[in-house]
Amino acid sequence: MANKYLLFLCMFNTFFVPILSQSSDDFKNFLDSSTFTSYNKKIFPKEQQTNKLTVYMKFYLIAITNFDEIAGQLELVGFIDVSWTNDLLTWTTNTNPMTEILLPQDNFWKPSLVLSNSVESLEELGHTSYKMRIKRDGVHTWTVGVVSKTGCPVDVSYYPFDTQSCKVKFTPWGYYDNQVFLENTTNVIDLTYFQTNVEWDLTATTVDQETFNSAAYLTYTLTMKRRPGYFLINMVIPIVILGLLNGLVFLLPADSGERVGYAVTAFLTFAVFLTMVSENLPQASQPMSLLCYFLTLMLVMSALSTIITIMTLRVYHQDESIEIPKWLKHLTSFLTCRKCKKWRNDMDPPEIEPDPTEEIDIDTPPMYNYDYDLDDIQWKTVGELLDWFFFIMFLIGTITVAVFFLVPLATAA
Repeated sequence: MANKYLLFLCMFNTFFVPILSQSSDDFKNFLDSSTFTSYNKKIFPKEQQTNKLTVYMKFYLIAITNFDEIAGQLELVGFIDVSWTNDLLTWTTNTNPMTEILLPQDNFWKPSLVLSNSVESLEELGHTSYKMRIKRDGVHTWTVGVVSKTGCPVDVSYYPFDTQSCKVKFTPWGYYDNQVFLENTTNVIDLTYFQTNVEWDLTATTVDQETFNSAAYLTYTLTMKRRPGYFLINMVIPIVILGLLNGLVFLLPADSGERVGYAVTAFLTFAVFLTMVSENLPQASQPMSLLCYFLTLMLVMSALSTIITIMTLRVYHQDESIEIPKWLKHLTSFLTCRKCKKWRNDMDPPEIEPDPTEEIDIDTPPMYNYDYDLDDIQWKTVGELLDWFFFIMFLIGTITVAVFFLVPLATAA
């Protein structure tokens, strides 16, 4: 991929930057003239060597080839138009009719531009095949290709709806800011030749000039927003659906024998998703993605559902010879609306046919058995009640956790 872009840059220099001269004799005469033969590229291009040279730059971005979140590295391809005025190499039309020439860069002085935040090397930019355009007034224009891999701090708090800002910093290596100062001709990166990236959307670019340790720096900042469609379909939505399915373990018949297997399978699935997310993120504690917190909490809830499933199965299969506590019977009766029936009977007592053989004491009011609703409560009834209770609790808990973590992610933009 990088070789293809380098070929494009070479073609750009070859076909779009022609030599503007009157004739071959004019060009030969210029090379033999004192203007050129007396020039020494080792000399700083100012009449007064203590004067500051301003180098103008314009960065053209061609493509963002890769962004490695784990390593924190940005790979891009582009080229820079660099221009400055060389006081030592000028001529007039009286001495030579040519207005400008195009010669190999190694024959002339050039600023030793270095990509200061490169993660590969701090080599000077430029290649021996590049040309330099020189006008008669001393303005030098140098187009240099950039195939870079720079360090970039990664903030994955809102992954996969995150926005990253990466910097590309240039400096004239070895020169102080009072000798060579870098200045950009525009406030943004030129995107005329930019090719859209399928994973990242370039939302903004800025250019900053700064001085650090008496050296001039020109910093290009790229603000990129991730395109979350792939991660939304293949990761976020399946996790939410799995979280909703997690609570369905309590609706499985207790006699089916599949409850524990279902709960353990859901737990392992969450663990797999957590591993998948961790592999795509840098191994850093600060900051951590909200998606990791969401998955970890869902993993904990899945583990709790497994434990609760085992406990409810023990209740369901409890020996009926063991007496159910009175308070548990009343609680079960209340939650299953058996108490509602009792309260209705209180308002409308049942009519009981009198026993003709029994003597009726008119002074004693009739006694009704209001505990009939507790007599048929068994351990299976308690187990079924617990299943419905925990199903509702886990459903509400899953929705609450999903809203709490996923809404901030979706609205991070």
